[in-house]
Amino acid sequence: MLTFSNSIDIIIPSFRLDEQYLLPLIHLPKPNGWRFNYYVVVDNPQVKPGREMLRLAEEGAIHLFINPENLGAAESRNKGINAGSGEWMLFLDDDIVADDDVLFRYVEAIEAHREAIGFIGLTDFPAPMSAFTRALTAAGLTTIFTIAERKEEFMWGVTANMMYNRAAMQELRFSSIFPKNGGGEDIDLPAQICLRNNARFICVKEARVTHPWWNDGQPHYKRFERYGEGMALLLPRFKQFTWYAFPNPIEGALLVLLSAPLFFIFLSWQKWLMLLLAIPVIDILINYIRASRDGFKEPKVAYYMTLLRCSNEWGMFKTVMGQGRFSYFMKRINIDFTRPRNFRTNRWRIIKLVIYIILLAVLIFS
Repeated sequence: MLTFSNSIDIIIPSFRLDEQYLLPLIHLPKPNGWRFNYYVVVDNPQVKPGREMLRLAEEGAIHLFINPENLGAAESRNKGINAGSGEWMLFLDDDIVADDDVLFRYVEAIEAHREAIGFIGLTDFPAPMSAFTRALTAAGLTTIFTIAERKEEFMWGVTANMMYNRAAMQELRFSSIFPKNGGGEDIDLPAQICLRNNARFICVKEARVTHPWWNDGQPHYKRFERYGEGMALLLPRFKQFTWYAFPNPIEGALLVLLSAPLFFIFLSWQKWLMLLLAIPVIDILINYIRASRDGFKEPKVAYYMTLLRCSNEWGMFKTVMGQGRFSYFMKRINIDFTRPRNFRTNRWRIIKLVIYIILLAVLIFS
């Protein structure tokens, strides 16, 4: 396929086709001397496009595709990639609000770094609006969205606001092995591109969009379970970046359950049950300390942090076990794709280990 210089394909997969968000993206101010083509891929055959979207499609201002069935986020993006021919591809989510100068900032980055494999824009969130959104912030679940504020280069970024060089991507595409609604595919593809080209994506914090809080900031966990599923699917694809860790609460509870006969030699069933129940309690305590350091001192924040973490870890655990990859139990992946030590720890893991040892000693000798 021929590619056109000074050309950008803007690819927006959409399930809602909400004109409130899409029309401002389509009408963003554009730098002179550049060609922009929009590819809006609707992954919901039940959606009826609004009058304005149909008009823009009929006039050729956008390319509008409606999937005959739900193909998922990865295949919808691939459809946009394959339909276009631009030298650069900008992926945007269908519910973000972009700064008016975002296309200018990307063009400036391209003109300064023509050989770059791509760029990671800044995806901001509004200020936390509830205990749950404060938990998301304290748990670090929004960190990758704002990676452009802290790094000059990185191996991957969220597809809510990220640009790829078509020449660097070549035949690589988003993989459909990941959850349909997203989770892992936006790590897998850019990491493969980086490894192939021996380069990293350049962060452009000036290319800014704002992402709304998921579910209007109300508690929900399926998304983060899905992210865990995606993380588990990455493990065998990037074995050189994996390592073993202390058991997380899900793995720890399983180990306590499986070792029950051994524990009964030293503990009564009541004490064994206390040890089992202590796992989430200790995690909530540690999360409360972590959240307090960020200024979030509500116990509810620590509670939500623990549920979010368990949701993520349950998604990872059930996927690993469901695929029969038992050697990946207690295994993690370095998502910055640096080579890790064989076994990693941090102060929080050490604190928890000390608490568990003290608790076990107290239960045995009391």
